[in-house]
Amino acid sequence: MSSPTAAFLLADPIGRYPAATVACFDPTAGDLPRRRLNHSRHITFLERLAAAGAPAALIAASTGQGHLRTPQELEEWFESAGQANLGAMVKMALLRPEDGVEANRRMLRLLADLGYPVVFVRPGTDLRPNASAEAVAANLKPIVAEAAQLGLAVGLYSIPDVSGLPLTCDAAALVLEGPGGDHVVAIKVTEVDYNASTRCFLNDTRLAHVKIVQGWDTHLAQALRDGPKYDVQGRQRCGVTSGPMSFAVHQYLHILRSAEQQDWTEVALAQEAVTALFVSMQDNPRRFADLQRAKFIMGLGHPVTSEVTLDQAERVLTALRSLPRQDDRARLARSLDLMNDGPFHTELARLSLE
Repeated sequence: MSSPTAAFLLADPIGRYPAATVACFDPTAGDLPRRRLNHSRHITFLERLAAAGAPAALIAASTGQGHLRTPQELEEWFESAGQANLGAMVKMALLRPEDGVEANRRMLRLLADLGYPVVFVRPGTDLRPNASAEAVAANLKPIVAEAAQLGLAVGLYSIPDVSGLPLTCDAAALVLEGPGGDHVVAIKVTEVDYNASTRCFLNDTRLAHVKIVQGWDTHLAQALRDGPKYDVQGRQRCGVTSGPMSFAVHQYLHILRSAEQQDWTEVALAQEAVTALFVSMQDNPRRFADLQRAKFIMGLGHPVTSEVTLDQAERVLTALRSLPRQDDRARLARSLDLMNDGPFHTELARLSLE
């Protein structure tokens, strides 16, 4: 089965947009001061996510240290993912306004040539801290317009931990009113306060035709419960784009199946297990977890410009061993052992079978 096209998604964003997207790790090799992308490892990782059943993959998100990559490194990352045999798994890419019009135009053409149906854009780090909704929208519009001209579907992305500024509902609505705004299919929200972010996007009637994608993972159960309430046809309005899904793919697919069955008790319990691992990588409760620690455990290398310590990895493994439910431990261990040859393969394999 082939991946859906942009036209397919544009025809019904809420009904057809993938239920879950992995914000993918970038397997690395080499040494400090700067590591490089490990192409063969990257392709294998993506193909194993696809084989596990992940509906979509986002390349160049924060989880994979994408915001540290140069434009040339992003192009390399996009091209590498384009070589993977992903079947029906949808490829998506994240672009940055601060890279400039020409660099983004070049990358958009590359993404179109490589068959990426969706491109995301977040507020640029070149915006002032007090930038208005109009200024934020103006920052995003060139990429949105260019992507639409190339026939791509577009996602907007709020991640103030990275960009410094959130994407507000007003800014998003202004983008939708501008050139190419009719190609926006989703808005991803990665913010610590659910009520002040995700729920606001769900409530805003100007955005009622697009999918709202939860990105702060501890809010996923709440988002999935709320989603059908904010669609006139009662469809699931909320999706997920998850960094933790890179290391917890089997657990996330279980959560989504449980949500489809309206088993909210199981959704909450399964989410608690992911949250325990998330917290074990979180040094500040109001900042997103340092998921590079899970990347290291999986055997996908160290961060681009730093190094994971054994103590940091052990904190994650301790959280895994301490989970009260055996099924959660098994699914998460199997996910962390996706590559089958990481530095903790033996223990993870044992935990996945217990």
